[in-house]
Amino acid sequence: MNEGAKGLRSAAIDEHFPEFADGSPESPNITQAKEYIAERITELPADLFEMREGPLPTGIASSITKLLPDPIYIPAVKNINDDLKTSQSTSFGRLLGLLLEDMAPDLDNINNALSDLRAFFNRVEVEGEIEDNRHQKVKDLESDIEARLAENFPAVKVELEVPPPELKAILNSAQIFVDDGSKDSIENKGDGIKRSLTFALLQCYVNRLFGGPEAAGDGVAPRPNLFLFEEPELYLHPKSQRILFATLEKISRRFQVVVTTHSPLFFAPGITASFVRISKERADPKPIGVIHEVNFDLDPASAEAFRLAKFENADAAFFSRRVVLFEGESDDAFFKHVSKTIDEEWDFDSQNIAMVQVSGKGNFAKFRRFFEAFGIQVKIVADLDAFFEGFQHLGADGVEDIRNTAIQTIDDRVAALNIPAEPKARQIKAKVKNESWQTRYADAKAAIRLAQENGNVPPEALETIDSLFVWEDDIARGEVCLIDDAARAALTPCIDALRAQGICVLSKGAIEDYYPDEAPRNGPKPERALAAIQLVTTAEVARALSAPLVEGREPELAEICAELFADR
Repeated sequence: MNEGAKGLRSAAIDEHFPEFADGSPESPNITQAKEYIAERITELPADLFEMREGPLPTGIASSITKLLPDPIYIPAVKNINDDLKTSQSTSFGRLLGLLLEDMAPDLDNINNALSDLRAFFNRVEVEGEIEDNRHQKVKDLESDIEARLAENFPAVKVELEVPPPELKAILNSAQIFVDDGSKDSIENKGDGIKRSLTFALLQCYVNRLFGGPEAAGDGVAPRPNLFLFEEPELYLHPKSQRILFATLEKISRRFQVVVTTHSPLFFAPGITASFVRISKERADPKPIGVIHEVNFDLDPASAEAFRLAKFENADAAFFSRRVVLFEGESDDAFFKHVSKTIDEEWDFDSQNIAMVQVSGKGNFAKFRRFFEAFGIQVKIVADLDAFFEGFQHLGADGVEDIRNTAIQTIDDRVAALNIPAEPKARQIKAKVKNESWQTRYADAKAAIRLAQENGNVPPEALETIDSLFVWEDDIARGEVCLIDDAARAALTPCIDALRAQGICVLSKGAIEDYYPDEAPRNGPKPERALAAIQLVTTAEVARALSAPLVEGREPELAEICAELFADR
């Protein structure tokens, strides 16, 4: 057996350290094999070594613990009563301990009283001598026990020791009562007030730490803390969530705070600029979690987009698997209804697809950059005028030639049919609100005043005035695409190419142009959208809202919905 074991050790050297096989001892024992390998390793040059992380040697972990931040972990507990127990192992007890740390200098009298209590029940050592100043009844009890034990064990002595409770043990037995019209233990109150109580204690700690009205001393903690919060929004009203978020922000100025959350209220520009989004994506044989690191502080190109992080955008960015950008007010309500009516599988809510209004085609690029920073797929539904003006904001790739060809054909049809540029009221209203158009308007007014003063209109002034109305050319282009088969045929190949990239351009103009004929044409947009929704009651009605772009194909809205819900 011994010879066999030695042979195995030699074979192990050959297998695991072939570079050391030459010169290895014959039939070594374990100690000899280890010493040989260690010796050969020490002979290697430094450039053959590389630094790698590994487990700490035994005993090292506990020795460096005090050098690391002290973690304060508040989990997303299922039974919140466990979280409100006052023992030091719970989050509530840990926070209570933090608040009591700076009271130590004021507790000397209590500690002295506890020492006296110890002497009341126990023998104590004073200057190397044991003194027995115990209460007589304690002495009598000890003697009585010893006497009865001596009946069977004559030589045995008994010493009775009754350790008094430590201050920490006394505090750990504290009970919490709340009077919200009915005074009772916190354990018998609702989950919301229980969770709020935990964070109220946290706020007290922050006030002391940062020199608030309850500050004590200089508020400097002897050891850094690492605050770990799991789903802090649990059981909290949205208003309470905002208050808690402000508290966490204040803590983060001094200590590191790590939060996991399903609430967009724990997200704000300038505060949570660095975070990780975890999404579940389909994979074979089962879904996998994918980590998307987002750090706007280190990405200047996305810093502007980060300012778009209002509630609904943050909600979509954190918790949607896809985002569809659209232009106008109430477009999402009508589009969601139509898509689900055409096919019940095309349900934006159940498919976790968010629709986000960008308020103008010029914002498509900003919003796309914002959501793509979260690792979210972005698709677009744009009005037809975006095909002509502001096309660069759509983010299309490789369609310049086919678009230029389409525009040339469309312009030829405008000229051939003498199509007038007659903007609709909504188009005029949108243009007047456009910042660049307002700038051109101010320049045109200045040019007109200058012409009045000089008595003539120079060419550059005419050019400035004309710039106010060049957009009307796009109105004529859009109009001819609606009434002329040749113009529409020229437009279709580019629309198809854009849709293949997730950019869906509405060939009839805006979403209002797809409303049923019976829908009101005037009035506030939300009311018109609701009226249109009430008229679309069946899949047949929804499919009839748009014609196929090419004969034999599905209606246009059906093709758009199919693309928005396609996983590609």
